[in-house]
Amino acid sequence: MLVVWAVTRAGLLLAVTQFIPVGHAGHFENDVSLYRDWSQTLLAGHFPAGDDKWQYPPLAAAPMVVPRLLPWSYHLDFYLVALLCDLGILLLLWRFAHKVGAGRTGLWTWTVGAALLGPLLISRYDLTVTLVAVMALTASAVPVVRGALIGVGLIVKVWPVALLVGLRRGREALAGAGSALAVAAAGCGVAVLLMPHALDFLAAQEGRGLQIESPAATPFALARAFGWWDGYTNYQHGAMEAVGPGVATAEQLALFATPVALALLALWWVRAAPNAGTYHDAALTAVLFLVVTSRVLSPQYMTWVAGVAAVVMTVRPSDPGAGQRPVVWLVLAATLLTGIMYPWLEQDYSWTGDLPGTLVLAVRNLILVVAAIMSFVRLWRSTSRRSRTVGAPAHRFAVPTV
Repeated sequence: MLVVWAVTRAGLLLAVTQFIPVGHAGHFENDVSLYRDWSQTLLAGHFPAGDDKWQYPPLAAAPMVVPRLLPWSYHLDFYLVALLCDLGILLLLWRFAHKVGAGRTGLWTWTVGAALLGPLLISRYDLTVTLVAVMALTASAVPVVRGALIGVGLIVKVWPVALLVGLRRGREALAGAGSALAVAAAGCGVAVLLMPHALDFLAAQEGRGLQIESPAATPFALARAFGWWDGYTNYQHGAMEAVGPGVATAEQLALFATPVALALLALWWVRAAPNAGTYHDAALTAVLFLVVTSRVLSPQYMTWVAGVAAVVMTVRPSDPGAGQRPVVWLVLAATLLTGIMYPWLEQDYSWTGDLPGTLVLAVRNLILVVAAIMSFVRLWRSTSRRSRTVGAPAHRFAVPTV
């Protein structure tokens, strides 16, 4: 497994540095160049001000500044730090598999599955927060410790807050959520005291539009490819966003979809009879819900889902028929299509509206939506109070319509 990891990651490093020409170099260099510029601003003692691309919590500064501690070029140093985070995730999965007495399925899921993203995997800082998230999922089941790690992830990039969903009612939820909030508040407080503009990220998302890669934008992308929509895409806030008739309505629907997804998770939470292994399944469901209901779905977001999916594949479900493994296979399919989309077909769906790339995008998003729905249904069935009655198989009971 380590040989496969080393070979695949060496290939990604050669590709991202263009020793093996892959796509246009700018697809991988541009964001790292932006991190380099931001790191100069951060080292000068303040967060980027007035930059609509800076939309990150204070601790996001760390993965952007750390590469400057290494002696080579910033880009190469960034890729090497990303590979260290990648290896860290694999080692955490190995430790967790040994702890729970599981096989190597989860390790292979990460080793091969994450590599499906291609050079994109190590050319964005999402591996850093995925490392923290996997640590929260695997390092300790003690609620305070798990919550503290989630709090750290929360001030690197907000999405790890979804990992709180699986905490069981009562003391576990209070301790986990309380420690997460305390760590996040303390981290933001220190950042505010040390550097100006630390909390600018809280307002930065308000101006975001409908990113063309998001599920909510898929109807517009398809309609444009078939000549049925007069809109276009425009580069704003660091992403290609849909502009034209109907987009404002779709943005409102997307904003409404996230609370609906959270309400479904809340309904599950108050009615469920979870066990200790439910936590990881709930984390996958929550992250999928966040991804498919967001107005923004950048290709690197699949790094998050792949990390949580690898943890799920490490855990042995008490009821194999109700586990999340079929969902993980859908996630891997979506990850592969994402690696094909970006950078190979990015011109099609982002700029020109050509059909081949747009169809791949639509299929990828359809798979993600199906995966999110299936994940919730299977989570509900596996934790239904009725299904957990002695002798009552989980699959016999209906779940609410999603």
